[in-house]
Amino acid sequence: MPVFRSVIVLSVTQIVAWGAMFMFVSVTAAGMAGDLGLEPSMIYLGPTMMLVAMALCSPPLGPLYARLGARLVLAAGSALAAPGLWLLASSHGPFVYFFAWSVLGVAGAAALTTSAHVYLTEIAGEGARRAIGAQMLAMALAPSVSWPVSVFFEAALGWRGTLVVYGAVMLLVCAPLHFFGLPGRERAGGASRSAADGKPEQPDARRHWRLVALIVAAVALNGFVTWGFQLVVIDLFRSFAVPGYLAVGFGSAIGFVQLSARLFDFLGGNRWDGLATGFVAASIMPLALLALILGGGSEWSIVLFLMLYGLSSGAMSVSRATMPLVFFSQAQYALVMARLGLPLNLAFAAAPPFFSFVLNQAGNGWALSIALLCSLGTLTSVILLKRMRPAAAQAPGMLSASAALPEGSIRRGPAPSDPSTS
Repeated sequence: MPVFRSVIVLSVTQIVAWGAMFMFVSVTAAGMAGDLGLEPSMIYLGPTMMLVAMALCSPPLGPLYARLGARLVLAAGSALAAPGLWLLASSHGPFVYFFAWSVLGVAGAAALTTSAHVYLTEIAGEGARRAIGAQMLAMALAPSVSWPVSVFFEAALGWRGTLVVYGAVMLLVCAPLHFFGLPGRERAGGASRSAADGKPEQPDARRHWRLVALIVAAVALNGFVTWGFQLVVIDLFRSFAVPGYLAVGFGSAIGFVQLSARLFDFLGGNRWDGLATGFVAASIMPLALLALILGGGSEWSIVLFLMLYGLSSGAMSVSRATMPLVFFSQAQYALVMARLGLPLNLAFAAAPPFFSFVLNQAGNGWALSIALLCSLGTLTSVILLKRMRPAAAQAPGMLSASAALPEGSIRRGPAPSDPSTS
């Protein structure tokens, strides 16, 4: 039950936090631009600054996960989000506006996805992959919940009042849920669990950094493509002379395909691991881009692109969070994920303006070709990772023999403590 309760709490708080700290700007951008005297493009530099701040703050969180546990990090990040949102609500010019987004970036590094996944590895043991998959499945609902709520509050209170309410929710709802609603981790026996996993606490340094480099390459290159296209995909379809209403409809369909991919992966349980999921996802993405390139934007090529792109990006979003569990112990996972936060959030921040610029200045052919090269880089990295798969995880679909243990024994297993390396 602690694992189930943790998944429920984190599903609720992550949907609220992403909506309150990031997604609201899609609704409030026009009102913010008018009040602040800024161009709409400048308004969207705020979330970019938040992602950059998250990237820079992510690596230092690794030791805090080991010392304090992710529960306290989540609670502190949620509490810090409140002054960031209130500062943003009080802004009347660019300096305070962008500074407030930087504060939200510091808070987001602690309160958003990485910390949630680290906590689930602490509390769920060998069931972490399935717990993370369940939480990410719920996260697919975030836009569907946050955008209508933001529309309602902005109509009733204006964008400033909306942010004041969101700050109060982060402080009075999310922070207490993290602090009181999540079970505390256990600290005993981390070494024995790592030994049972066949993932030593002191791995060979050269192999360790090779693994980290390949995982960084795989997730950053894939994230650059998926986040880059997420915001420009409608403009991409329009560049093929697709009517505006149809481009919007096509773009909206991606979310449903991504949700289906996450659901399929979740229902698969422990029959495949994050690396197997990542290999399938990385293999599909180049096919999606080639379909659109070779089809020249015809309807069949767009539909095929949507299906393949949605399946790949949905499955890869789960793989990004669970792939390190194939190679690293639960104790090492926290520091690895903290290190991954730097390149991943930088890729997320740079991708939308980059692809928007290329699409407008050089055309869809160049944008798709660059995306194809990145996706081939992801596939190459995953293939190299497959060759380095630990012997204990060689059997397809098996994380380890201990994955078959009863839930109670998993739950009582050790949480990561004092990881010696990332």
